[in-house]
Order: sequence, then structure tokens, then C-alpha cells
Amino acid sequence: MSHVLGGPDAARAPLSRLAAVLGAESVSGGGGGAGFGAVVIAEPGEAVGELAGALVLAVGARGAEAVASLRAAGAAGAVAVAVREAGDDVRAAAVPAGVALLVVPAGLRWDEVETVARAELARAAATATGHRGDLYSLAQTLASLTQGLVSVEDTGHRVLAYAGPADDADELRRRSILGRSCPEPYLALLRDWGVLQRLREGDEVVEVEERPELGVRRRLAAGVHAGTRPLGTIWVQEGARPLSDRAAEALRGTARLAASQLVDHYYLGDPASRVRSREDLAHGLLTGRFNAAALAAHLGVAPTAGACVVAVDLRDDPARGDAAWRDARLAEATEIVSVHAAAYRRDALVAQACGQIYAMLPQPPADDRADAERALLRWAGDVVSVLRGHTRTPVQAVVAGTAARLDDIPAVKLRGHHGLEILARTPDRAVETHGALTSSLLVREALDVLARHGAIRHEGLAALVAHDTAQGTELARSLRLYLDAFGDVAACARELNVHPNTLRYRVRRAVALAGLDLDDPEHRLAAMLGLRLLDRARPGADGTPYFP
Repeated sequence: MSHVLGGPDAARAPLSRLAAVLGAESVSGGGGGAGFGAVVIAEPGEAVGELAGALVLAVGARGAEAVASLRAAGAAGAVAVAVREAGDDVRAAAVPAGVALLVVPAGLRWDEVETVARAELARAAATATGHRGDLYSLAQTLASLTQGLVSVEDTGHRVLAYAGPADDADELRRRSILGRSCPEPYLALLRDWGVLQRLREGDEVVEVEERPELGVRRRLAAGVHAGTRPLGTIWVQEGARPLSDRAAEALRGTARLAASQLVDHYYLGDPASRVRSREDLAHGLLTGRFNAAALAAHLGVAPTAGACVVAVDLRDDPARGDAAWRDARLAEATEIVSVHAAAYRRDALVAQACGQIYAMLPQPPADDRADAERALLRWAGDVVSVLRGHTRTPVQAVVAGTAARLDDIPAVKLRGHHGLEILARTPDRAVETHGALTSSLLVREALDVLARHGAIRHEGLAALVAHDTAQGTELARSLRLYLDAFGDVAACARELNVHPNTLRYRVRRAVALAGLDLDDPEHRLAAMLGLRLLDRARPGADGTPYFP
């Protein structure tokens, strides 16, 4: 008996997906609903030990031997058994044995079954542990962004990771995954078409047209490089749906992110450790915990280089899901931002802080800073649009500005954080610049100062709000909207849904009760600040303000 991978506590891989990838028939026998967590190879008559959660490959078992294998596997705790042939007696034995039955196609070798099962377990482990940034995780993110089927290959065209709906796989993809490498006849065609040379020589996204006569659907491909050295290739096959409009951009970004993973593949490093280390360093750069010059040297970024900072908030409902679910969701969104950031700027860094996502984008010299800011706004808008579609939440982003040096990034990050706090008041606004939010930030800062000094209090405005509370009137709200509308009676009356004369009366009453002179600019400013301060300090019983 040979244990291939996993154990009782290992992440579970879905049997239904394995069956789809293998092209195997799945027969429900009462087990396997939770997936399999280990793979065991067992020959007929071989004694088996503890098999909790395992998929048993019953190599060479047919007829009565297959029935005996099913019973032994079920008694030992296995969830599924794969056989080559399954007559009525074998199928009938699956139910009392309490295991699911996989009937493997005749042309498929057992070592291929083992390899695919191992890959499915690796996929499940990457998902369960939340190690974003490994090859399987990147492949899954790219599949989600492109609506396609993804495979990652090394320079020997061996398949290292894959993702996407197995039912949409064409014959080439199926053979590549089962054999763990691209079939040689198709490689020969790619050489003849010049595709492989283009992938080796640059970072362009190459399109390979559909070839129905070969059973091959349309594909996009991008080379993965470390400098000028090729490390591998990422392929995106078009499935039942067309590839997304921004599939090429997402593929380009993923290829750049995958470079460190493929370096570890060749030099036997630890990809998970490398990813976590880079994330920790990026977080240190964002928060100012580490020396910026030393970090810049480690990350390959010039310490004197400028960097734009974009802050993103998913706006998830804090009552939705548990902490682990929210962490996984934030990690998944961070990887999506990382893919887009790498496509936009090769040396981009992305990190989480304060439950938000921050992209640090090296800023190249630009003759027109206004053009650069507009381009960054468009990029941020695209990212928010993708995230909103993925999370189904009102995701928002703030272009916080440019740090002249890496040392300045923490200060710019704080601007982004404060900008997101202001932007939360208007969920219909998806993206904004910090500059556009400056007035709101200035007012909030002034209100914070006033709130800290309780002795500074406008008694007349407090009396006005108390009158509204006692009498059920809306004088304070009417006065604030009138001032906010710069005295435009018609617009303010429409907002309040009252007659303009009613508004004029309310304003006169409010002014009289509060002791204000609206001809005095300081009185007007004091009223606008004071009403906002009282609004902040006295929420209504249902948590909503007394007035906007």
C-alpha cells in the first residue's frame, strides 16, 4: 500500500472535480461527499491500515477482487475507490461499503490518475490555508478574472498548476493535465507558428487562434521571465464563455507575479515563505516599520523613486461571516489587486493594512502630472469595477497621491485611509482623489478640534436643535440645507419637498431662535460648523442623524 499525499486532517479535494478532469464515471455509494484528503494505491489482497478520508486507487482489481477492495476500503474509513472496470456486482457493492466509486477510463494510466489526484489535493491545500500568491492561487485568480481555464507550465512545458471549470476543457488541455505536460505534436505546431519564440523573447500576450480540426479552442499565452531569462508560460483557454475584455491585461499581471514562484520551482526554494516575506516587507514599507532604503534594496526598487498610493476598501458588512471568512475574502481581493497592479506597473507592491488594501505603484517621470493622475484614476476605477463584480459589495478606492520618496509612503497611506473614511458617506462614488476630498477632510479636522474642546459651544444652535426635538420641527435641518445650497431657496425647497415660502419661514424662525445674523460671514460659518458638530454628537434613536 502506498500513501501518495495527504492524511486525515488534510484539505479535502472534491471528487466531482477529479472525475471531471479524469473523464471518469462517478458512482455515488454514500461516501466522498466531503471530498478526499489523501490518495492510497492498493493492489488486490493487500492489507490496508487506517484510510480515513482517503481515495483508494485499486490497481489491477477486477470483479470479485474489486468488490473485496471496496469493502476493505470502506471498513478502513476511505471515502472513495477508483477502479478500471465496474460491472454490476462492483457497482452494487459501493453502497453497502459506504464509499463512492470512480470508474477510470481504459486508456488512462494509473500514474496519470495519481498525478492528477495529487494536483487536486495541492489545489485544495492552497485554498484552505489561504496562502495567496502561490501558483494554484494565482491560477484560480486569473481564471476568475478572465472567465477562462488557466494552466501554468515551466520551460519544459510541464504543467505546474491549473484552474478553471473542468467541463469546459478542450482535448489539448485534458491531455496536458493528465500527462502533466503539453503533447509534443501540439508543441511542434506552436514552434512552427512562432508562438514559443515570441513567448520566450518578450512579455507580450500572444493569441493562438481556435483550431477546431485539432480539438483546440482559442488561447492567450504570456511568458514568465526573470529579466531576460524565460521561466515558463501561462496559458488561458477560452471555455464556454468568451474571455473577458481585460483578459490580456490580467494575464500580463499574473505572469509578472508568477516569476518569483517559478524561480523557487527551479531553485527548490519555499514559495510560500517568499510570498509571505515579500508581503511582510511591503507592509513594513507601507507602515514605516522598516528602513525604507534597506527595503528598497531588497525589493529591487530605487529608494529615491516616487510611488503613487491607491487605497481600497471592500466595504464588506462586518456582521457577514466570521473573522476567518473575512480574512480569506480580503486575501483574495488583495491578490486581484496585485494582478492588476503588476500589469499596470511591473514593480508594484500591494499590502493589507487596517482591513484595507494599498497598492504602491512606482511612478515614472511624467511631463504632465495631470495626465498621470487621470490614468491612475482610470486604473483605480477598473480595479474597483472588477472587485465590485467579484465581491458584490460597494468597493471604493482613493488615489491618495504620490510619495516623492519611499520614506514618504506611510504619510500618503494615511491620507488614503482618511480619504476612504470620508468617501464611505457617499457609497455611489466608486473612486476619488485625495485632492477632491480635501475640503471634506478639512471640515472633519475642524470638527474634531471643536469636539475635543467642549467649552467652545454655540448655545443658540443647541437651543435650536432642542426646540426641534421638543416640537417635532425641522428648523435646524432646513437651515443647514439652506446654507449648504448657498441660499438657493428653490433647490433647497425641492430637497425638503416643501414650498419655497415654507422654507423662507423656517429659515427666519431658525435664525431668530439661534440668534444668528446670516449677513455676517462668520455667523454663517459658525452655523455650518455648529450644526454639523451637533449632528455628529446627537444621533437619532435609530442611529440616523437628526439632519444631513
